[in-house]
Amino acid sequence: MTALAALTERSLMSTLRDSGMIFEMLVPVGSLLGFTVALHGLIDTGPMSYIQYVLPAVVVQSMMLVALLTADRSARDHRYGFGERLRTLPITAAAPVSARMVATLVRATIPLSVAMIAGYTFGFRMAGGLGYALAFVLIALLLCLAVALGADALGSSTSIFEGTSQILLFPQLLLVLLSTGIAPGRNFPGWMRPYVRNQPVSQVAETLRGLATGHVAIGNLVTSLAWCAGMLLVFGAITLRVQRRTS
Repeated sequence: MTALAALTERSLMSTLRDSGMIFEMLVPVGSLLGFTVALHGLIDTGPMSYIQYVLPAVVVQSMMLVALLTADRSARDHRYGFGERLRTLPITAAAPVSARMVATLVRATIPLSVAMIAGYTFGFRMAGGLGYALAFVLIALLLCLAVALGADALGSSTSIFEGTSQILLFPQLLLVLLSTGIAPGRNFPGWMRPYVRNQPVSQVAETLRGLATGHVAIGNLVTSLAWCAGMLLVFGAITLRVQRRTS
């Protein structure tokens, strides 16, 4: 077994032991119930049903939550000196963080699947065909990976692992609630609309919504990929620098 495979397995087993996967699976179901019950009929989404409109935002929220929980994993490794122990082995500095990222993507596929199954139960449909569906999944996972790199850097910089990810939940919640994933931009005050329309959650949610219908706007797609690529480059560089410093 390679070092990457062994470290990935270790990370996944840790998630199973602390019931993290159960929480990650419950979040998309709870979010769908909350949004559809509370907001159904109150928000005008035109000819599109509200479940068709809001499910991409639930997917984005679920991917970000999985990514943020990576902070707790990296903080735990940092506090207990796991990187220092690995330094005595012929393993590259990137191996631990790479394993955590692979484990994060594996974990992300589970709530993503749960969100899609729950969405279909509520009436959501992927009308764009197989190619659009694959692009939908890949962009969701790409966002998860980009955010996870930033969360990993934060966790690797602190020795307090209890609730490290909770530090990031407030900005994550603001991004989701103040986005076009929950309601069209016209529902927000005029002074807030430029931020609401252009922030990453809105752009990715719009892209996923377009992929689901088979009519994605190229501008949204390019902007979403640019946001994800930018976060990957910036957070990836920071994470590797932190990893080399602490291992």
